[in-house]
Amino acid sequence: MVRAPFVALIVAALALCAPQARAQAIDPGRSPDAAFVAKASDAAAVDADLASLAVTRASASDVKAFARQVLDTHAVLARELAAMGRTAAVAGAPRAEPPGAEAADTDAAAAKDAVAKDKDAGTADAPSTEARKAVAALRSQPRREFDAAFVAAMIASREAAVALFEAESRDGRDGELKEWAARQLPALREQLEAARSLRTRPGSSRQVPSTSVRS
Repeated sequence: MVRAPFVALIVAALALCAPQARAQAIDPGRSPDAAFVAKASDAAAVDADLASLAVTRASASDVKAFARQVLDTHAVLARELAAMGRTAAVAGAPRAEPPGAEAADTDAAAAKDAVAKDKDAGTADAPSTEARKAVAALRSQPRREFDAAFVAAMIASREAAVALFEAESRDGRDGELKEWAARQLPALREQLEAARSLRTRPGSSRQVPSTSVRS
């Protein structure tokens, strides 16, 4: 049985990657779309760290296989998120409210300033302290408990990711980014169900508490 404190730590870390309103609160100067890209990138990086540990330390072959799938997903998401974050519609929106028509002649300057601000504040997108603690906590799990701990982490991660991408697909400002987020949801939901099946598979000893992340 996975210890409850570990599950609580995972939930606390991944709750920071929940819907965009919460993500934006970390940096109110960002547009909601830019906040989404930043937090989705953060979450994907944490997933990759957790999965990399599982590839080498997991005992069950199905858990290892799932970890490799997470790594493959991260590689694609990271590349596409980086591309989305560089678009003018996302990087060039310095505030949550889009510029009015009367400010059209200053749009280019505002976009340039916003991009410069994001570069200067690069550390804001680094994994949070809670996320780093979650990775360290998984690394410290006894081998007999590692598989269950990783599965618990992935359930929490996928619940948070689904909530985050649903929020962007519903509330995002940029049409292209909204459509992209919506296209990712089927695969994220499929991975969530796959993670849950690892916990509930007949004969499995990977019993973990609920990891629901609420928006």
